[in-house]
Amino acid sequence: MQPSSLNYQYLRRTIAGPIFLAFMIVSAQALPQTDPREVVELTVNSILLTLQDSNLDQAKKKHQITEIASRHFDFEAMTSRVLATNWKRATTADQRRITQLFKQMLIETYWQKMSRYSDEQVEFLQEQSRSEEYVSCPTLIRTNANLIPVDYKLYRVGNTWMAYDVVIEQVSLVRNYRGKFQSIVRDDGIPGLISHLESQNEASP
Repeated sequence: MQPSSLNYQYLRRTIAGPIFLAFMIVSAQALPQTDPREVVELTVNSILLTLQDSNLDQAKKKHQITEIASRHFDFEAMTSRVLATNWKRATTADQRRITQLFKQMLIETYWQKMSRYSDEQVEFLQEQSRSEEYVSCPTLIRTNANLIPVDYKLYRVGNTWMAYDVVIEQVSLVRNYRGKFQSIVRDDGIPGLISHLESQNEASP
């Protein structure tokens, strides 16, 4: 499978933006999802087209991106990987609460990163299989001055693929929080982590 790319400025000139965006979002939902790179392509394309939709204000763009990410990102898997052994020490209710709060934090981080980009060309590279169940799908965002790598880590769930980590400019969203969260749990326990996440999310714009 050869690398592919998509220029969104060209698409917006040649296809009615809202119509194409709606098609991409519906396609992302309906895709059989047996090919991990196809999952990443449709998801990323939907997100970037959302960012470029002049009919949406920033709040609506963020909401739409949250909806897209929620269909293809396994936030519970991300949270359990961040907490490592502390995950099993939390109650089921606490696991759900931490996952909810961490999802909110991750989407905010992803939004802040991705919302900086517009009209760039995105190149989808050959996926790298770690096993039959785990793959890495690298992409490159080409700007006028830089190449920005964004690497999606996916694993198989039945006949679909879900992302359990995103590495943006060599920074893993999961690894970025692991040491900090483990330190909080060590000092203040699971309740302290929940309080910390609540405070962080309340402070977000």
